[in-house]
Amino acid sequence: MMIFLSIAAGLIVLALAFVVPTLWQKNSKVGDIDPNRMNIAIYKERLAELEQDNLTPEQRTQAQQELDKTLAQDLDDTTKPSIQPPVRWASIVVAICLPALTIGWYWKLGTWHLLAPGQSSEAPQVAHQQKVPSDFDEMVKKLVVRLQEQPDDDKGWRMLARSYTFLKRYSDAVHAYNKLLAIVGEQEPQLLTDLASVLVLSNDGQFSGQPTILLKRVLELEPDHQEALWLSGLAAVQKEEYNAAIRHWQRLLPQIPSSELETREMLETHIAEARRQLAQNDIAAQVVEPAPAIMPIDKNDASSPSNVTQIEVHVSLAPALQKQVKSGDSLFIYARAITGSAMPLAIIKKSASELPITVVLDDSMAMIPSMKLSHFEEVMIFARISSSGAAMVQSGDLQGQINSVIFAQQDKVAVTINQVVP
Repeated sequence: MMIFLSIAAGLIVLALAFVVPTLWQKNSKVGDIDPNRMNIAIYKERLAELEQDNLTPEQRTQAQQELDKTLAQDLDDTTKPSIQPPVRWASIVVAICLPALTIGWYWKLGTWHLLAPGQSSEAPQVAHQQKVPSDFDEMVKKLVVRLQEQPDDDKGWRMLARSYTFLKRYSDAVHAYNKLLAIVGEQEPQLLTDLASVLVLSNDGQFSGQPTILLKRVLELEPDHQEALWLSGLAAVQKEEYNAAIRHWQRLLPQIPSSELETREMLETHIAEARRQLAQNDIAAQVVEPAPAIMPIDKNDASSPSNVTQIEVHVSLAPALQKQVKSGDSLFIYARAITGSAMPLAIIKKSASELPITVVLDDSMAMIPSMKLSHFEEVMIFARISSSGAAMVQSGDLQGQINSVIFAQQDKVAVTINQVVP
């Protein structure tokens, strides 16, 4: 429920938060541009869309309450001096939902979707189906004219940048944000974060370059800035720097209110998935070649450590596939739990030219201490040839497997590579 509601309510808050001019003071003069009219116009449009969404009555009521609360606050803010409001958790819901719905970078993560496990990239495109209020464009044009007359009006540039973002005119939004930065400087964390987000949106979802620099600056100014921590994690994932992503998101996690249980669980899922990606991506780098002298432990030998589990694996290649193996192809031999995580419990990398080969898998080859052979009574054994050298399974790889090995019953197995991964 929370995931779908976050998409609906979060995007509603986004439409208001990006366009609502909470920074207008009483004495701001912007001609006949009425910030309350903009607030109410967006509110009515969001309310109409809310009625069309496939929400349960409870979800719709909760989303409308958030919408009403935001509108009331923003209308009230137009009569108060400008202050920088504290970051609300709703902004993080926006940061989670908008990039995932607007940008296509997360397809690179395979089955890892930024909204929720199992949700396809064909997520509801609510943000793309918005209708712009009929007089909104006209109000933006008047604001542009006003800024030509008053180029040092920082509040006007801020409002224009957010309005362009709402209209998905991201390049124009970048220009407006840069104008604003030239006036107010680079000491406002949220402003730098907003610019980083729009730069990403204007550059096909790429974080490289200025967005990364801006996010780094934000975290120097405010190490616990919630949106910057989330976006910095996404930037790290894009560069396959999963340790950095985990670090950013683990710093963010304690800031989520305990009442946002499902949101916490969602973020924890992303952290766990980053760990899984880290393990799979770094298999080749982390595999330790065993010394040639390693031999299976004699389980009848009293001197053998009783807490060590190992399995001797003999790997051969089916004659029908021999012509498909090229010089330089890599051979991965590993054990995996039958259910649960796909992280290898023990793994070794060899050259396919060494086939047939016999190796020993044991606890010393575990990726992490909590996932090793001795923690399981039954495992699966795989042998796979990769022409790319990539540790992750790819179409065209050659593979063989044994679906069940029970340590209490056997300490030696033979695997024949006889399949082509589709």
